[in-house]
Amino acid sequence: MPPVTVEDLTKAIRRTLVAHGKLPADLAETVAIQVLNYFGPEGVVLDNVLASEDRDIFYKLEEEGLLSSEVENTTVDKGKNWRIHYWLLNSSAIVAHESPLEGEDTGPESVYRKLSQEGWARSRASR
Repeated sequence: MPPVTVEDLTKAIRRTLVAHGKLPADLAETVAIQVLNYFGPEGVVLDNVLASEDRDIFYKLEEEGLLSSEVENTTVDKGKNWRIHYWLLNSSAIVAHESPLEGEDTGPESVYRKLSQEGWARSRASR
């Protein structure tokens, strides 16, 4: 599978976090860039390198299926157990959000059809 681009992740974030009211639409691309900056070419990042604010975003993306996490237990010197938490990009889920959903209105006029009656009333009142 080809690497996930900023555009791919931005679309997926708009269709998940933004659509579910968990993130403002104007932050979708910023969050996509922020998240992809953590991931290397392998699509894996260690949890302990994340800032706490970024970890919160990772958990939200995990809830939407765009990221997943894994825990690995290993034994280090003197028999101590060490737990390593990884984050992984779910590339197939991210790319799946790229194509329009079945029955989704994607034409140029769809912007106007999606406006509520209240939205139309406000635009007339502001003139």
